[in-house]
Amino acid sequence: MSPTVVIATLYSRLQDGLSPARKALRDLRLRWGKPGDRDGWLARDFFDHVADADASACIDDKTWTDLEFPKIFASIDACITPLGSQVLYRWMRTLNRDTGALASRHAVYRALQSDAAAREKLERALLPLRNDDDARIANFIFGALPPPLPQRALLVAWSLASIVVLAGVIAWSWPMAIWIVMAFVNVAILARVCGRALAEVEMLKRCLVLIDVANALAALAGACPSVRCLAGLRDERGNRAAVRNALRLLAFLKRPVISYGVVWLNFAFLLEPLVHMRALAKFARLRSRLAASFELVGEVDATLAIASWLDYAGRDCPPKLVDAALLDIRDGRHPLLVDGVANSVRLDGQSALVTGSNMAGKTTFIKMLGVNVLLGQTLGFCLASAATIPRACVMASIQAAHSIAAGKSHYFSEVETIQSFLAAPSGTGGAIFVIDELFSGTNTVERVAIARAVLETLGRNGVVLATTHDVELQGSLGDCYRLFHFQESPEVDGYFDYTLRAGPATERNAIRLLRELGFPGEVIAPAMRYAAQDAEAAAQTG
Repeated sequence: MSPTVVIATLYSRLQDGLSPARKALRDLRLRWGKPGDRDGWLARDFFDHVADADASACIDDKTWTDLEFPKIFASIDACITPLGSQVLYRWMRTLNRDTGALASRHAVYRALQSDAAAREKLERALLPLRNDDDARIANFIFGALPPPLPQRALLVAWSLASIVVLAGVIAWSWPMAIWIVMAFVNVAILARVCGRALAEVEMLKRCLVLIDVANALAALAGACPSVRCLAGLRDERGNRAAVRNALRLLAFLKRPVISYGVVWLNFAFLLEPLVHMRALAKFARLRSRLAASFELVGEVDATLAIASWLDYAGRDCPPKLVDAALLDIRDGRHPLLVDGVANSVRLDGQSALVTGSNMAGKTTFIKMLGVNVLLGQTLGFCLASAATIPRACVMASIQAAHSIAAGKSHYFSEVETIQSFLAAPSGTGGAIFVIDELFSGTNTVERVAIARAVLETLGRNGVVLATTHDVELQGSLGDCYRLFHFQESPEVDGYFDYTLRAGPATERNAIRLLRELGFPGEVIAPAMRYAAQDAEAAAQTG
């Protein structure tokens, strides 16, 4: 490393040390346009507290897992604060039926991408809430508060007695030994309640930080008019002021200079536990007034994270939502494969049956469609050049695993899932069923028969996106299913081009691929012959 570079590096570090704000701004700029790196700790806490209110619009756990949304969430979650991560998680788990609200979200993403100065003001305002422990604020505002300290009346009486004795020692020369004994009792009481009290006081302090951050963001409403939730934060100032006023004594005692004297006052007459009890009781009555500010602060952060991730992902579009069984995705990509091959499909009152060998891309394709339909109805964007999607729920059954704890085989686990699909209510847009290798855990004859019956029934209730190795299904599902396939390309590096092709699979590329991989001729030749015979027999039977 040259001396010039060393000097420049040292100078930069010196500036960072003298100006933490400068370093924070540089770090924020380095994070922009990068996928998330948070661990998602307590990310679903807020969702769990409020999910009951949106139960009918929530993405179920199995679909969330089968479509790999935990990984997608982790990639998008570049939030500065845990509150942002929690609001983002809730957004991604909850369908939004308001087309205008979704379009508004997408417009804000675009505005933040083009206005670096505005977004950096918002990011800097969020920094005081970036501690991991701030993830617990959601539980403190929306969850069950801890029960009151035991023997509160006795605690208050003892504190008053300590004050009287201390006054007697100072003013009337009472024996010091009496107060020393009481001080030791106070230490024992502090040791008993200290851990819990300190944790709860810390959460109350973090709520005060939330109020400060919300006020700082509200002050930016005029500078960032495109971010409409800032106006909501401005409207909530009265509610925040009421909470701050209730906690003003706690806020005073927690100032750095004052806190040193508080230690001695605790020994003298248990000041902090008394203040803690009073502050917690007031907070319990007023905490609902912080609910809107919590969500709006998280919304600012979540919106910034999504805008940043869309910069990383590249082309996206706001979807057109329709109340019909119409799914039209142009140049769609999977969010975990942003540089992958784009594919298009249009299903108008039809479903899709996709065939192809393992690793050819068929499962990724149906996942891509299901994920984009959900992203369009939750975050307001699709990774595509254009998208028209039904206003419908998505249900998935992909790679069900054997559950040892539940004592369920792959087959019975899948049976339960498909039963829930068949029981799903049908509407104008129906539902979208994403199914990978239906009933693969049973024998071929029964698998094909059951799969045909199930796919016919589901196709009448919604849009089915199904993969299969059973080419027999290609000619048996009628006009309600469009046929697609992926195929091997032995001439292509890696053997797969991941390009969707319309129509049934007819090539023998799987066998040709084995030949390219060095399988002996005594295997390849009869395999080709058997495949041709089976295809001819199937055609004659049909």
